[in-house]
Amino acid sequence: MEQRSPRSSSNNAKRERTRARLTDAALRLMSERGINATSVSEIAAEAELANGTFYLYFRDKAEIVAAVCQAVTRAMHDDMSSTRLSLEDGAARVAFGTQQFIEIAAAEPVWGRLLMSAFTEFGAFKEDVAHYMRLDVALGIEQGRFSEPLDEFVIDAHLAILRAGVSARLAGGGPDVAARAAEYQLRILGMSVAEARRIRAANERKAASSDR
Repeated sequence: MEQRSPRSSSNNAKRERTRARLTDAALRLMSERGINATSVSEIAAEAELANGTFYLYFRDKAEIVAAVCQAVTRAMHDDMSSTRLSLEDGAARVAFGTQQFIEIAAAEPVWGRLLMSAFTEFGAFKEDVAHYMRLDVALGIEQGRFSEPLDEFVIDAHLAILRAGVSARLAGGGPDVAARAAEYQLRILGMSVAEARRIRAANERKAASSDR
């Protein structure tokens, strides 16, 4: 097995630290100002690095935006994945995923503000968020829980509700915002009002018991 020299390991560690400084700076600035209003030079200055150093780690602004958004969404989904995947019902997964996504964004407002900016200013962000949503909706359709097809219109409607939920929570709305958003998503998929509210209530009870 080839062994790395101490110098090589040190260089790799330094590169990782520098890249982390840039992504942390980008996260802070973009959450405060929005993605479009944040420049590469401002990110480098916030990280206390030379402007040219940025381009040793990222090709352009779009690449660092993608890296930051992907890291945030991955961390959010990792935070809720074990509970989400333990739910056998696709409808319950959709509702749980929506509620937890909104609540995590509210608990981590830096993340939440970045996501609000990404929803409107960074088109590639849509697929990062929609990936898990597609899986859960597809499961619900397979189980006969949903009557609407899984198409781009449905995904766009789901994302609009998700964005509205995050926005309302960041503006001071209560935890019921996330539950209402989940209920509306289930109804968009063709579920009856009564069944959507039953799943909403079950998820609210689960969340309350986990907080004790």
